[in-house]
Amino acid sequence: MLDSAKIAVLLNGRLYGSEKAVFHRCTADSRQVKGGEMFIALAGEKTDGHKYIARALQSGAAIVLAEEKRLRREGVPVLPEKSSIIAVEDSLKGLQQLAAIWLKEIGARVIGVTGSNGKTTTKDMVAAVLGTKFRVHKNAGNLNTEIGLPMTVLGAPSDTEVMVLEMGMRGLGQIKTLCEISCPCAAVITNIGATHLELLGSRENIARAKWEIVESLPEEGIAILNTEDKISMEKAASYHGKTLFYGIEGKFGRPDLWAEEIIPSGDTGTTFRARYKKENVLIRLPLPGKHNVLDALAALGAGLLNGVNLESGSQALEGLQISAMRLEILPGCHQSIIINDVYNANPASVKASLAVLKERGGAKTVAVLGEMYELGAASQSGHREVGVEAAGLGVLELVTVGKLAEEIAAGALQNGFLPSRIHICEDCAEAVTATKKIIDLLGAGTWVLIKGSRGMHMEKISNELKTDNKL
Repeated sequence: MLDSAKIAVLLNGRLYGSEKAVFHRCTADSRQVKGGEMFIALAGEKTDGHKYIARALQSGAAIVLAEEKRLRREGVPVLPEKSSIIAVEDSLKGLQQLAAIWLKEIGARVIGVTGSNGKTTTKDMVAAVLGTKFRVHKNAGNLNTEIGLPMTVLGAPSDTEVMVLEMGMRGLGQIKTLCEISCPCAAVITNIGATHLELLGSRENIARAKWEIVESLPEEGIAILNTEDKISMEKAASYHGKTLFYGIEGKFGRPDLWAEEIIPSGDTGTTFRARYKKENVLIRLPLPGKHNVLDALAALGAGLLNGVNLESGSQALEGLQISAMRLEILPGCHQSIIINDVYNANPASVKASLAVLKERGGAKTVAVLGEMYELGAASQSGHREVGVEAAGLGVLELVTVGKLAEEIAAGALQNGFLPSRIHICEDCAEAVTATKKIIDLLGAGTWVLIKGSRGMHMEKISNELKTDNKL
């Protein structure tokens, strides 16, 4: 157990208050302090956490990690009897350093997960599979940044055997930093696409940034890679470390672990057979789409490398609980079915969701698509690419939301979509009105996909269209 006195020594910090204070989780938001937390006072571009130290302590924070200079400027507040403040030179670096120390102390193995699409779903799947044999800790939601990941680590119980850590990035060197904190022994890359192209400038830089997780592996570490992803396999060609390849068709390499006999199962699931060496098992995955089958294979691969056979892994996947707003199948108005996939969007993920829509909805399909952010110079072409795909798949009605998404409509027209079936909307409210009219006309059994970047808040549309009925 790390108490305040020990933490101060480990971080070479100055201790104010109790020497025996302990915490059960970390937060950098004083509004989330309920009692017993370590509040990390961070100085950001928009606000400075040091201004909220007193509030955090009043709300029950056990320990505050702060920066000495800023603490002196703001003044050391009156401390409750059992609380403490630890002042260090840099609170973010202190957080990261403490996470690395805690990880070494408890001795948990780390499986790192990154990729342009499917990180969170794959993380949840890996944790479920490994949870059949080990005590597992994972990121809550998508706490996958240089702040969220070390807070996740510090929230791990002392008896944790395996941590499954999702790693996000918005620039070169960021995944390397996360790996320096967590030291993964295995790494999953789901795929490498155009996400964050605006921030990194080129697909080559995105590939370099994602590949940092593989370069950080120890000599005995294993990279778990997708043979359906061109860039991953191009990078793998010059990689001399250990690998486990997974896939379906093996477009860009031969998979060691693969899926076949893939068929839709009910409204929400997919049945497939997984094969590895002499093992094979039929799996009923409670999620739609081939891209989710690929994520499941990655999880099974992580399990196999840690002594979890396909049979045990399949049982874990069949009982899977997935994070919200990711391909949720919900009952909609007028007996429609809503695919609520609003967590985020880029061209590859939208195309995967469109495939699910067409696979499930047949003739009566509506795609409600919002803007996709951070595509940089590829914004116009990326949005048009999605429109072309929607038309090619035979989606019946298209509703676009936002100015950038008008390029989706242009791409659809380019590929033969009927103009009368395209509805261009400025915002979510207008899109709700347009979509309700379409559902009313098409009637019961209409399938509606809702997807866009997080900043579009497309859940506003889902919330207006869904009902409390059960499917």
